[in-house]
Amino acid sequence: MNIAILIQTLGGGGAERVAQIIGDYYVEQGHNVYYFLGDTDIKQVYPVKGQIVNTGIKSCGSNNFFGDAQVLLKLLAASFQMRKYKCHYKIDAAISFIEELNYINILSKGREKVITRICIVLSAHGGRNSILYNKNVIRFFYNMADNVVVLCREMRNDMHQNYKVAMSKMVQIPNPVLVVSHNSSDVNWKYGDKVIIAVGRLEQQKQYERIIRAFTYVARNEPDAKLLILGKGSLEKSLKELCRKYGVKDRVIFAGFKKNPEDYLKKSKVFVMASEVEGMPNSMLEAMINGLPVVTTDTPGACAEILGKKDGVGNCKEIEYCTYGVLTPYISGMVQDGSNLEKKEILLGQAMLELLQNDEMRMKYSQRSQKRASMYNLANIMSKWNRLLGI
Repeated sequence: MNIAILIQTLGGGGAERVAQIIGDYYVEQGHNVYYFLGDTDIKQVYPVKGQIVNTGIKSCGSNNFFGDAQVLLKLLAASFQMRKYKCHYKIDAAISFIEELNYINILSKGREKVITRICIVLSAHGGRNSILYNKNVIRFFYNMADNVVVLCREMRNDMHQNYKVAMSKMVQIPNPVLVVSHNSSDVNWKYGDKVIIAVGRLEQQKQYERIIRAFTYVARNEPDAKLLILGKGSLEKSLKELCRKYGVKDRVIFAGFKKNPEDYLKKSKVFVMASEVEGMPNSMLEAMINGLPVVTTDTPGACAEILGKKDGVGNCKEIEYCTYGVLTPYISGMVQDGSNLEKKEILLGQAMLELLQNDEMRMKYSQRSQKRASMYNLANIMSKWNRLLGI
């Protein structure tokens, strides 16, 4: 089978990581995999076994001076260009990642199977004012796809209730988690044995300012605690300044992007996340497969589902001890400069501190983390993709 994966870039990111895993799997199974990449100067982070095809298709952007019409015209022009690539490589199935390429995939549809993949809860996305997130536009175009892959129940319900995408179109396939086996890089670990770790791009969606503020509560109550942040992004400078303002610049370490984060996960004690919105966070699953207990806010997306919360997303009011991890209330909105900690930030800090200091609880959730993450192993997840593709 000739499989196309449509994605803007293979730079660092969760969707890009999943694209790499899916493509590598099918190459190893003897299929031809082509990565149709957009025109970008972002450095490739994830090496792939499939063939990279630089389409030259530029981002269509969002609303601008010329309005929605120009965005749609750009999408149409890009779809004609994409159609040529699909024909040239005789594509049997095209899987697209991220909203813009989902539209291009649908508009360039021929005889191949078109599968769009939703990586986030769209109604909670910050770009809702863009034509790409218009409810009527999504309803019209996404119902033209052969299938819409969603990562969790929250996404499936969101797409059906808010965008009227037919349930029959949607297939729930979570992200896979890999057990990475490699020679340890022997990280020069100098952070002590009470490290809380966070992994992800240093961008607003991840709300690191909230994690840092919550960590100040931990720092006041545990003198040896440190916060280790793996990732790079545009907010690094401002986040470091925030640490200086709060008096924790020597307790928060920005270690940058790491190709092998498991080396750092294995030496840390607790994983924390407090995103504004998530899909199915690879970093959380990677932490869990490496035995780290998880503290996360009740974020729109798969976080609560991964931890085993039973009664929906967004209604957590206090610290909630779920089957597979610890949940705290959802935090959103901009931080007021110089303001005191909000109650939700204090609760996040209390949950981190408890797992850091309570050895019995930490061990219990460490074991449960590994059990939960193993449910998302590559064999289980790719069997779902195989059924979808008819392989």
